[in-house]
Parts: sequence; C-alpha cells; structure tokens
Amino acid sequence: MNNSLKDEKGFALVVTLGIVAILLATALQLGKFTGDSVISSLADNDRFQAYQAAVSGINLARLILVEDAKKNTISSVQETWADQDKLKEAVETLGLEKDTLKLEISDELSKIQVNALISEFPGNLFNSSQLKIWENFLRLRFSDNEEKGEDDAAEIINSVKDWLDSGDDDAITGLSGAESEYYLALDPPYPCANGPVNQIDELLNIKGVSGDMFKEEIEQDPEGNPDQVEQGMELSDVFTVYGLDSEKSENGGYRYSGRVNINTAGVDVLAALLPEGMDDFAQELVDFREQKSEEGTVFLNPLDKGWYKKVINLSEEETDRLDSFIRYGSDIFKIQCSSQKNDAKVSLVAFVKRERIKGSGKWNCRVIQMERE
Repeated sequence: MNNSLKDEKGFALVVTLGIVAILLATALQLGKFTGDSVISSLADNDRFQAYQAAVSGINLARLILVEDAKKNTISSVQETWADQDKLKEAVETLGLEKDTLKLEISDELSKIQVNALISEFPGNLFNSSQLKIWENFLRLRFSDNEEKGEDDAAEIINSVKDWLDSGDDDAITGLSGAESEYYLALDPPYPCANGPVNQIDELLNIKGVSGDMFKEEIEQDPEGNPDQVEQGMELSDVFTVYGLDSEKSENGGYRYSGRVNINTAGVDVLAALLPEGMDDFAQELVDFREQKSEEGTVFLNPLDKGWYKKVINLSEEETDRLDSFIRYGSDIFKIQCSSQKNDAKVSLVAFVKRERIKGSGKWNCRVIQMERE
C-alpha cells in the first residue's frame, strides 16, 4: 500500500479513536486549570461551551503529538502536527460547526533560547556560541533600520545578559548593560531579576527591548490611497524561555542547551545560525525542507542528521560550530486553539512537553503551562 495512503488512514484512525479520550480529558482539564473562580466567570453558556471546545482542541493536539512521537525522533515541518490542512481535518472529526475551532501547533525549540545566553545558572559568563547567534540575528534585523544599529544591538545583548547573570556583584556588562541600579531608578521601579526569564513578556522589562523593535512600517497602496501597515515579528516568534537541560552542569548548576531545531526554525533564525555572509542560504534551507513532488503529496527531501550539507557548503570548522547548537527533534511545543460559539470566543495557549513515561515507556504530552489569550 502507498505509504502516504497508509499514513492518512492511520492518522484518521488515531483521531477517531482519540475523540472519546479527548472529551473525557476535557472535564479533567477544566478542573485542573480553571477552578471555581473561572468557572463562575464562564457562566454564560456560549462562553462555557467555547471554552470546553478549546480545551478539547488542546487535547486533540496533544494526542497528535503523542502519535507522531511513536514514528521517529525527528520533529520537522514535514509532519502531521505542522500541516495546517491535516490539523483542520482533525478538528472536523470533533463534530463541531465548521470554522468554529482553529488549531495550530508550533515547535518552541525552533527559536533562540533566551536563557542560553549565559553558560549556566547561577553564573555570569556569556555562552560564546549563543552570543554569536544573538549578534547575527540583531545585525540582520537592524541592517535596514535607520534608527537601529550596532550600539542598539550591543545594548540589548548586554542588558539581557545582566538580567540573567548573578554572582558578579551587579557589575554592568560593557558600557550599555543594566543592573538593579538602573531599574530601581525607573518609574515604577523594579529590581533586576538576576536569574532566568520565565515568561517571554518579561523581556519587555529589560533595557533596550521593546515589543515593536522587530517591526517596520510598509507602504501599501491597494486602491490608490497610501497607507502605512506595520509588519514584522513578535518577540515570541523569535525567542523562547524553554530549553532547560535535564542534567546539572559540572558545577552543580543548571543550564539551557541553546540548540535550535534546524528542521523547524524560521528563515530569520536560520540566518542567525549560519556563518556571517551566508545568511542568504537560510531561504534555500527552508525551500529544501518544503520541496514536494509534482503532485504536491510527498516531501522529496528527508530531514535526517546533516541534511543541510546538501544545501550549503561549509568548512569543517563552520560545520562543527553549526552542529554544536542545532538539533533535529523537539520535546517542547506550543499549541494555540481558538473556539467560537455564537458571539463568544475563547483562545487558549498551551506549552506542552512530550516525553516517555518512566517504567511503561509510553509517550505522554504533558501540559506545563496553559493560559487564555
């Protein structure tokens, strides 16, 4: 039997069998994540049903990720969880009204790990390979921005490092870093964390960082009327707070691996990973990952270890450097689900960790954070 057909039938069977489990799990999730105060705020029947449907969508995504883990250890843009059309088909099996529930799954380890900028916690030393990624990324993002330059990039990097580091008697990094003395002089004042970032929005507390620093105004004239449209990336599109290593460092501390999944990283992050001057190959890497047969049903290029060498020619030193901070699989995913019932709309975001259960060896997709948008 054709492998593509087998995969489609297997996927449909998995979804069908999982519906009952998902609906049962919904009740458990409601009890776990809402509590009496939220339940009472959802007294309106439509809003309550929209919330239930959204939680069902989160559980459906978890099931899809679990089934995917049984196939291989690679996580890529070629898989079911990353295919919006297949996710839409899966949602339709829940029996909801058309277009009332939207589901999206993304790889959280396709991003730059904020907390990997220093070598370990507690500590105050730069992670040199991650520092280079940050420098590359900001250089490329600010290259066409007349208002941003090297000084702004240095300020951001130094200030993020100072926010994370400790044990340095609040010494400021470079000329543009910032420790508690700077933040306590603000209105309102607040201390420097001197520890890892736990929420991506926490970056907005750091000197030099703003929510729109990666955005730009693009002139559009669809009907002869000039208009300014703001386009660009959000901080959460580029950075993640996840990536903690399970093993302690040699000094007994903890650290973040910093390894980015080359199978799912966006073009801007890929460009930052490549040696300076070779960032144009980032789009070629993306195109290689997504190349399909003429029928558009089969991916042509397997994304196994070292596949990037078929696209870009690196020296041995450059290859070793790239291999030191990339990965080909992931265990942390972001699930976004929005549900609508009449005029009531509920949007949920869940971060999940995919892992094997000790003893049984079965795969599980554990919710580590869930919140309403």
